[in-house]
Amino acid sequence: MDYEEIGLMVGIEIHQQLDTKEKLFCRCPTIQRDVEESNFEFFRYLRAKKSEMGEEDRAAREEVLRSKRFIYKFYDTTCLVEADEEPPSEINREAIRIAVLIARMLNMKLVDEVHVMRKIVIDGSNTTGFQRTALIAYDGHYEVNGKRIGIS
Repeated sequence: MDYEEIGLMVGIEIHQQLDTKEKLFCRCPTIQRDVEESNFEFFRYLRAKKSEMGEEDRAAREEVLRSKRFIYKFYDTTCLVEADEEPPSEINREAIRIAVLIARMLNMKLVDEVHVMRKIVIDGSNTTGFQRTALIAYDGHYEVNGKRIGIS
């Protein structure tokens, strides 16, 4: 099989929690808590929302049809932003500084202005049915043993 002919492009996506003092969209501390420490819980049935382009995600729609109930545990270090009961605060500047540093280490081009976007996630891993994401930089590279590895 000719991978170039069919246009196959393979990559990995890395998720890393930054060691910041506060969370990304609120001023709550970034403390990992045990489930037993929870002092409040609530439940939600998540709903699929249309994207900014007005399109509905078919996979999200299928999840909605399951009518699955998700239970979320909260702590004294959790605020209304995480429950999606209050708008997010300004993005954490410490996190932006760290992201810019990493982008520079990877020879990336920084964007002129950071825009926060929504990515549909309806697997129950968060309270909103979407995650907030922001593009900080793009089109970088890293060299390993003389070979240039592209980073988008």
